[in-house]
Amino acid sequence: MKIKDLINKIGLFTIPLIGGWAGAFAGADKTSKAWRRILIPGLLTSYAYSNTESLLVITVMSMAAPISMGYGIPDETDEGSFLGRFYYNLFHQNHRLSDIFTRGTIGILIALSMISVPIINENWLIYGLTTLGIVLVEALISWRGFGTYKLLGKELSWVETITWGLITLFGTLLIYFGGK
Repeated sequence: MKIKDLINKIGLFTIPLIGGWAGAFAGADKTSKAWRRILIPGLLTSYAYSNTESLLVITVMSMAAPISMGYGIPDETDEGSFLGRFYYNLFHQNHRLSDIFTRGTIGILIALSMISVPIINENWLIYGLTTLGIVLVEALISWRGFGTYKLLGKELSWVETITWGLITLFGTLLIYFGGK
């Protein structure tokens, strides 16, 4: 086994763990959102390059944009994000539908940021399956509350750990199996 193959196999398991932690860490009080906005796209971009050896995968870094978008739904304490207000008004103040569609839209944009991988390798089936996973995780899981846990002196959210762990898992699966 070549060293590159070993590194790629290790990445397949470690990147989702790092992504889950970084996503949750970025959501903790007094912690920079850059842990999520830069580290996750940077890890996936690096992993994509190591698998494809194509500079076209730099487009994966554009994932930082949808990760940076607001997804708040308007309520008595917050006016919400642009996207959240759009869906809140579209669905006549239905908070649940607004959550699902706001987060689902962000999931679609995250999935689109990874389109260079199947363009390079023409593996559209893997792209379709993994990006469906990303969209469903964002739309159906990311807005729920699963409680918190303490790690490294911070109170972290289980839902953010699960959400970003699964998104990076689907990203690494796309790259590992679709990048060959």
